[in-house]
Amino acid sequence: MRSMTGFGNGSAQDSESGLTVEVEITSVNRKNLDVFVNAPRDWMGFENRCQEWLKPSFSRGRVNVQIKLNATTDRSHALSWTHTAMKKNIQQLRNFAESEGIPFVVDSHLILELAKLLKDSTSLPDWKEIEPIIQAAFSAALTQSTKMRNSEGASLALDLKSRLDQLDELTKTIESLSKRSVINYREALLERLKQMNLELDLNDERVLKEVALFADRSDISEEITRLRSHLEQFRSFVTSKEATGRKMDFLCQEIHRELNTTGSKSSQIEITRAVIEGKNALERVREQVQNVE
Repeated sequence: MRSMTGFGNGSAQDSESGLTVEVEITSVNRKNLDVFVNAPRDWMGFENRCQEWLKPSFSRGRVNVQIKLNATTDRSHALSWTHTAMKKNIQQLRNFAESEGIPFVVDSHLILELAKLLKDSTSLPDWKEIEPIIQAAFSAALTQSTKMRNSEGASLALDLKSRLDQLDELTKTIESLSKRSVINYREALLERLKQMNLELDLNDERVLKEVALFADRSDISEEITRLRSHLEQFRSFVTSKEATGRKMDFLCQEIHRELNTTGSKSSQIEITRAVIEGKNALERVREQVQNVE
């Protein structure tokens, strides 16, 4: 089981372009999968590639991907250009000079002026040219994020198991109390009749009919069976390696429905208290489930 909350970063260097690629991946809970990529505007189609890399690791949540490019050297206080770019520009100048019959000499002055021009006109490389470098940084960030999500998921699983144990005990308590509800009602009915000076035999048809009607109205055996089934399924989701957050959220709704029905059918104050306690425990479960992928 994984949490939807995670953070990871990674970096990789491209010696040819003199750039360091930094990738930061953050994720928080969300009902569906929403991916937001912050990358250079010139990188057309890069967001689709990011989603391809993320798809195996995320099924839902809000995922933010931040891509930063930094020069290996300080470009703000030094000349910054690549060896390849310098050679390419010098060769273009040489070809032009030869075609025009202009003497061409490469000296320190030319190199300095060309370096200044390259610094002022430096543009980012296309992402496809440095894709392996970007992917290396991306993979490092993704690995770190997944590790954090797995760790938090394990903590969530322990907490959920503890709360499911509590709901199990409350279900047993409700079931035990419900077994005496008919007996208690019969005794209370006869006591009220006695106070009204209406002595009736326990086998009187009218008493038996009233007790039978009450037993039918207050029968919660089906609700108890469904509660146990839901809790059992919930436990299997907690230990599953698949993304089960949506299924857990659905089961929370169904468990709440059964508790509501149980409370409406029961007249015993003890069962009502147990139902209220169960709803409180379920609300804590539901809050945790919002973070489960």
